[in-house]
Amino acid sequence: MWSKIYLAILAVACLVMAFFTFYSWSWLQSIGLPAAAVAGYEYHSGLAWPALWIATIALLVLGNAILWAGGRAWAMWVTFLYFSVFVIIRYFWLDQVFFQFKKTNGLFDGSFSVAPLMAVILVVLMAAIVFFDQFIVLRLRAKTYPVAAAQDDAPAESQEEEKAPDPE
Repeated sequence: MWSKIYLAILAVACLVMAFFTFYSWSWLQSIGLPAAAVAGYEYHSGLAWPALWIATIALLVLGNAILWAGGRAWAMWVTFLYFSVFVIIRYFWLDQVFFQFKKTNGLFDGSFSVAPLMAVILVVLMAAIVFFDQFIVLRLRAKTYPVAAAQDDAPAESQEEEKAPDPE
């Protein structure tokens, strides 16, 4: 059940972020006033940022529930992938297009953007958060359910040997 809820929220979160990404980009393709295009871009990309964080936190909480209930961490790493993909799209592509748009239209005098560096820092930070969160949840699960955790950790071969009847 947790997996289905997780996948539904993931699909909605991906659609919301795809919409905000596309709509922000479409403002930069505007043929109107550059100042109006910048305002539209900043408004919609500004809405995307909290949406990304809220969805990531919700997915991480559900990922914790899936890990606790079933002992599988796939949802936590899918959450990391979701966050990373949209951060990379935003900072490596969308903000670079915005930077070039402002530079082309004389709205900015800078020579370089620090957005890609920020993206790398955020992705590494999120990887560390997911790793340590997984570690903590697995340790707490092992302390709460010591017998179940020991059975989960046992090699598959020894479990098959225990189930097989003695041939003698």
